[in-house]
Amino acid sequence: MNILLNIIIFLFSLSVIWFLAGILIEATDNIAKRFNRTGFAIAFLLLGILTSISELSVAINAIMEKVPQISAGNLMGASIVIFLFIIPILAIFGNGIQLKHLFSRRDFALSLFVVTVPALLALDGELNRYEGILMIALYVILLYFIQRKKDVKDNIEELKEKIFPVKKHYLDLGKIVGGAVIIFFMSRLLIDEAIYFADLLKIPLSLIGLLILSIGTNVPELVIAVRAIVKKHKEIAFGDYLGSATFNTLIFGLLIIINGPFKIEKIEIVLTFIFLYLGLTIFYIFSRSKNDISKYEGMVLALIYFLFIITQIFNV
Repeated sequence: MNILLNIIIFLFSLSVIWFLAGILIEATDNIAKRFNRTGFAIAFLLLGILTSISELSVAINAIMEKVPQISAGNLMGASIVIFLFIIPILAIFGNGIQLKHLFSRRDFALSLFVVTVPALLALDGELNRYEGILMIALYVILLYFIQRKKDVKDNIEELKEKIFPVKKHYLDLGKIVGGAVIIFFMSRLLIDEAIYFADLLKIPLSLIGLLILSIGTNVPELVIAVRAIVKKHKEIAFGDYLGSATFNTLIFGLLIIINGPFKIEKIEIVLTFIFLYLGLTIFYIFSRSKNDISKYEGMVLALIYFLFIITQIFNV
């Protein structure tokens, strides 16, 4: 009976986060529509933050509960889910997609490198504050390259002009703040249940975050994908996805600095790095060849994700 109750609480928490993330992404979409090419740097940062609220909430609660491994696994798993599950599913069921992004080849490669850095630094099974600082520094450098064509002050002024003076956006901002607060408390329940099941099944905390929470906290990105399929949109705002994935690296860095050094299951991270590096390399080749992901290329990427899941399960 106790196990059943914990399962119900776990599923309830995920369901609430799913529902609120849907509302949050609607509000985010409304705000994002007011941005154009010149405001891309701010949009990249803003959307990265808003679509990563779930991951941020899990990180904060993981620090409070002194189980940073759950958040570490969640953040690395979230990046894998975005590039090897969400976008491929969109390509498969949308019969191929066009990737609309404003990155140069160099900025795109740098962005993908920033996404892989947490797994790369965790290969030895230990993470320290210097590595956390490095993650944050790389994210800041990436933002600099993305916005270098436009002064930061101009971007901030554009943000003020496009959002805050517009009364209709007050409701959207209210939804975002309210949704974020509730998601934070639901994430607390999620962490508690993750600890329970990790102890019950005798598996590493990071694996719960890597395989289960990573899907649950990527609801905003899943919502974007589902809507794109339903509305038969042949292109997606790639900056939304890349902004979210790279922001996870920033959260990871903050997690280490605030929590302090901690260890993580080494073989689990080695497998994660191998599949993440392989997947992102293939993704880069596919997306830069014709600026799209075909249905069959989506299948290849989804296969890599499937193999990743199977490998991690057998590793346990």
